[in-house]
Amino acid sequence: MGYTEIAPSHGDIISVLIHRGEMTKTELANAINRDRSTVTVLLKKLEKLDFIATRVNEADSRSAIVYLTEKGIGMKKAFLEISEKLYEIQYKNMNEDQINALKSGLEQLYRNFKTEADDA
Repeated sequence: MGYTEIAPSHGDIISVLIHRGEMTKTELANAINRDRSTVTVLLKKLEKLDFIATRVNEADSRSAIVYLTEKGIGMKKAFLEISEKLYEIQYKNMNEDQINALKSGLEQLYRNFKTEADDA
């Protein structure tokens, strides 16, 4: 789609902001399952490229609100097209039962790793 200056990890951030709207850095880190320091580095690049901006959180001045700029909002159509193509590819030749089994299995894998990490 021509966005050669961003990586998939940047795409996670943009996608969450497109779908959920503005949020704090901590909320964003939780939404994409990354630590806050990693998200801060990713946000700096996106801000430098003018895809996102930040402002002081009026409810808590210790945190910042992250939001899409006009340029970032302009990516929405491309992100939706990419998502549609990915869904078409990943579920190609699969029936509903197979799709549900795959999702269930992946959710269980996630829970297993999360439980192991929480116990460590």
